[in-house]
Amino acid sequence: MSAPGPEDFGVEVNLERWQIAAYGVGILVLAVLFLPTTQALLYGVFVGTPSVVQWGVVALAIGAVGYRRRSRGLLALAVVVFVALGLLVGPVVGGIYAHEDVASGMQGDAAQLSALPNTSQENVRMLPRSVGDNYAQSSMQYPQYRLTGSDIAYRNGTYEWSYGIVPDAFFVSLFGNQRGAMYVNMTTTNKDVAVEQAEFANGRGQLFFDGYEYQSVLHDPLVGHDWDTTFNADANGTSYIAHSTTTYDWRVRFLPVPQVYAVPRYGGVEVMDRSGSIDSLTPAEATDSARLDGQNVYPYSLAMYRVESMQYVHGALNKWFWKEDVLQVADLPEGGNHWPLAVPTDGGGLTYFVATEPTGSGNGVYQIWTFDGQTGAAGVQQYDDAQIGPQRAVEFVSRNPEVNRLSNAEAVSPIPVVKDDTLYWHVKVVPSSRSGVTYTAFVNAESGDVTVLDGDKPVYAFMTRGEVADVGNETGGSAGSGTSVRVVVTDANGTIVGTQNITVPRGGDVQVTVSDDGNGTANGTAA
Repeated sequence: MSAPGPEDFGVEVNLERWQIAAYGVGILVLAVLFLPTTQALLYGVFVGTPSVVQWGVVALAIGAVGYRRRSRGLLALAVVVFVALGLLVGPVVGGIYAHEDVASGMQGDAAQLSALPNTSQENVRMLPRSVGDNYAQSSMQYPQYRLTGSDIAYRNGTYEWSYGIVPDAFFVSLFGNQRGAMYVNMTTTNKDVAVEQAEFANGRGQLFFDGYEYQSVLHDPLVGHDWDTTFNADANGTSYIAHSTTTYDWRVRFLPVPQVYAVPRYGGVEVMDRSGSIDSLTPAEATDSARLDGQNVYPYSLAMYRVESMQYVHGALNKWFWKEDVLQVADLPEGGNHWPLAVPTDGGGLTYFVATEPTGSGNGVYQIWTFDGQTGAAGVQQYDDAQIGPQRAVEFVSRNPEVNRLSNAEAVSPIPVVKDDTLYWHVKVVPSSRSGVTYTAFVNAESGDVTVLDGDKPVYAFMTRGEVADVGNETGGSAGSGTSVRVVVTDANGTIVGTQNITVPRGGDVQVTVSDDGNGTANGTAA
């Protein structure tokens, strides 16, 4: 007996074999040319979503039996199983299982902090991303090239906004190379830009086979490549590009729905040098690597996934209906920043911060989650009394009389700063053109007091609790004239509780003192 053909099931085939072959070749060529996209899609479907494989195998088994028995009912059942369970129900159930699994692990692994890690006094994150982007763009001197998006890189003992200088026009991208990188110092509000000319054989912005992403996928196709963490940096004068990777652990749960599910975890770091040579480092190797010392390599997306999983700490039904202890990530004002926020902290390195609020309770922060920027080690600070969140902190600064009088400026980029175990939101006041920083402000997250400072030196004085700061070289002063410094402290309602203007002769000193209760004084030559 001959095997049944498609016509036995009422299927009409109109395509010639050569047409099918042509379509197949065309799809294969596109898949090869756009390998990073192809790999991300296939890895996400077949590794990150096990329900497709699990129920696909079940559907194939049912379909094979139906084909041999010429049963349209079994063939229809195979389609229903794959679509309903493999593509619709399975991914949802698997996602819930994975979140519950991660939440359970976080409960056991996350350190219960008595105080958040104190912010570095040497490397304060002063420059907002949007102003850094403006500084970088205004320093760009390479026709046919553009800058990539920014990330944070540790370089020459300080933290900087890092940008790749990459081909812009199509044929430059096809035949040219990444030209190097640009770095903007984020620890000062002044324009401090450095350009590093370093041609990469397989750089960012290059197309197809020559591209950084393409070669990284070829080197390791069996991991998830987290391109959001890609950054340029250098170590001992040697330039490189790096990004983190993620992998999945498959686990199974039988009730209430039998389902294989995937739990994401940190896979390691891929580091490419200028010649195109790639090193794949495990998480432990990345932590010990001299090249990656001080860099933030833990995937941002994984940190956020772990925090968001805490919504499932008492199960999916509680998350949807009763909402006991269900958190939500605090809102961040518009302006280019996204959680997690990476902040230099004492002891070196970056710490990721994610502020959360109880669901439906307004915008008061009651938990802040932290992650080590290299290892991902988690901690959580629980507050008995809700703290002011980043959105309200920006509102408080906007109401401050010193800021409110400015007609063409806005408060942006609230960054968590911890000084003497007290949480502040470090807010910048910038012109709408993002051409610089007009003021910086610290909002006490407990009291709502707002301290407005002018210039870098008073900010570092604030961080070091009133050390003498030489402001004679601040921008704005000219030979023979003084530099004006104004300290304004307000409460949460915008009422001024302390203010003083001073003028310091060039080369003079000013001492800015801000006490623990948020009040401030400044001593110098009276204005």
